[in-house]
Amino acid sequence: MFLTTKISGLAAASLLASSVTLPIPQHELPAETADHAIAALPAGKATGSSQYGLIGENPAVDSATYGVTVDSDGAIWYTATGGSAHGVNVYRPGTFAPDGGDYRGNGDYAEGTGYLGSAWHDPIRFANRDSTIKNPAGGTEPWAEPRGIEALEGGGIAVNDTNGNVSVPPGTVFFFNDQQERIGSAGVAGDNACSTLAEGELAWGPYVAVRGDRLFAPYENCNVVSVFGVPGGEPLYRLTGEGQTVGQTANGPVPSGPGNLSHVYGVSTDGEAFYTSDLGDTRSPQAGMVQRWFIDDASESWTLDTDFGVDGALTFPGKRIYQTIVAPDSTLYVIPKTGNIEHYTSTGDHLGSVTTAGLPYDEARDLAITKEGWLVMTAKTGSSVRLLAESPSPVTGLSAEHGSQPGSIVLSWDEPEHRSGQAPLLDYVVEQSTDDGETWQIVQREASTEHSRTLTGLGGEAYSFRVTGYSEAGRGDSAVIEGVDPEPVESDISIELVGAAPAEIVEGNTVTWTATVTNTGNAPLSDVIVDFELGPGDFAENDLEGTLEAGESVTVTAASPITPEQLAAASAEASAYTIAVDVLGTSVVDAAEASVALTEHAVTTPAPPGGKTPEPAPAEPLARTGGGSLLEWLVLAAVLIAAGAAGMFARTRRLA
Repeated sequence: MFLTTKISGLAAASLLASSVTLPIPQHELPAETADHAIAALPAGKATGSSQYGLIGENPAVDSATYGVTVDSDGAIWYTATGGSAHGVNVYRPGTFAPDGGDYRGNGDYAEGTGYLGSAWHDPIRFANRDSTIKNPAGGTEPWAEPRGIEALEGGGIAVNDTNGNVSVPPGTVFFFNDQQERIGSAGVAGDNACSTLAEGELAWGPYVAVRGDRLFAPYENCNVVSVFGVPGGEPLYRLTGEGQTVGQTANGPVPSGPGNLSHVYGVSTDGEAFYTSDLGDTRSPQAGMVQRWFIDDASESWTLDTDFGVDGALTFPGKRIYQTIVAPDSTLYVIPKTGNIEHYTSTGDHLGSVTTAGLPYDEARDLAITKEGWLVMTAKTGSSVRLLAESPSPVTGLSAEHGSQPGSIVLSWDEPEHRSGQAPLLDYVVEQSTDDGETWQIVQREASTEHSRTLTGLGGEAYSFRVTGYSEAGRGDSAVIEGVDPEPVESDISIELVGAAPAEIVEGNTVTWTATVTNTGNAPLSDVIVDFELGPGDFAENDLEGTLEAGESVTVTAASPITPEQLAAASAEASAYTIAVDVLGTSVVDAAEASVALTEHAVTTPAPPGGKTPEPAPAEPLARTGGGSLLEWLVLAAVLIAAGAAGMFARTRRLA
């Protein structure tokens, strides 16, 4: 009857309304490599565990950026010898929010300034030596070439304004309190020959070190490290290499072995010992060195730590070493004039290079370490200030088990490990594959650090799953589990229709139709719709709210007035069909027809002579469900299911 015509019209439209539970079909995935479904990471992001990743930067290119330090309040100070940032600059810390950077979830990043732009205020530039926090642009004493910068233990900073031939007063180290007010200076101006080196004279040697009330500052050409009081700046004594002088006579030839200095460029301390970094220009062959020394204030001397490196030194043939930074864990970051910063243990074993994918740097200048263990790096090329952190630890302990309903899997993995130097974990990206990992689909969700995930709407084939930790630094190593077989989803629905005639069979009185819908499959159904066809132009639709669980039934009623045509035919007919969506996003359907006899009860009259009073005609309803007259509809439904159509046919019809 007319129901089959209506279903036929919905078949084509429903093919256009398919939907899937997993949001990104494979053909829509961005192209990258066969082994990863997510978009390529931006330049600077880590692609595996224990790598350095960019977590913030100043995008302004300023090749004059030089020294950097982090004070006890977490402020990042850096110097520039020219350009728009010439002078001393500071990023004051703001409110740090782990999710305040560029990570947007599902393995995607924005192109912004990361944590440097979200957790620190915009940098303040102190334009002159006598600029203060109250007036950063004020002052009348211009900087010459500020290079080395160190935080003081009680607050404030020390700045080495090199190139004494230019500055006024020339060649001195300045001390500032936490209000950027100058409270003292150290170093005698001048550029005398090393044989006539004045007490405390400083002309070149960018990187200085502060320990308590002592400042240690090198003079490159003369291979001398001078010691000053802080903050008064009074010269105390001078140090040099084994067999070398401290300015009374010219230093003789420098042998290749440890214990001698060759153009010392920087000095640093771990609180116990001191490290000198030199260019090695007078060694043959040329080789920069890092050496470790123990200082004896009483004798105003130092001794070489021969247990460090090889015979007391790390040697870099063909490299000029600028500075060595000591991390809180006592590891060392060695900065050459060109090439990557290198990471070493406290005894001199190499740990790796400081590199970021896609963001090389030709000439690093300085490095500082935040309280989180992150690296703040300045370089001659590229962004003037970069903030680096290590990527997440590998995901471990990945397992899978069946969920509470067919087509669902519960993935779980170990609690994340977080160590100093890593950026905070922000998300676990979950991916799935049905072709043994040849291609992957992302299971999209809001960013989450929960170490479990329930996946629903899975088909009956074998799955592989991959879980990857993400942070502002990039991604860590993934964990993969293969050959997971979800319990198959068997979806089905049935509808039965019955009608009941009114007590009085007259035009306008109503026939009541009751449809019973049952979930006869093994998984929940949603978006259940029941439509009634009650006659030409008489249609009723019901959207059932909630979910129809497996085995659950629900009844829906409709009423139709008796028409003259139905009275003449002594019968009323109706049809109903139901559509629902299973957990795979596929539609399941069924239909039913029913008829009710419309026969008036006969009026009782006396029995004729010799006869019996006739019985009144019965008024019981006649019902038929899913019978032979629905053959055409059932064929269409079979074709529809075989084609993999998904979505809700009734909703498509309402939108048409």
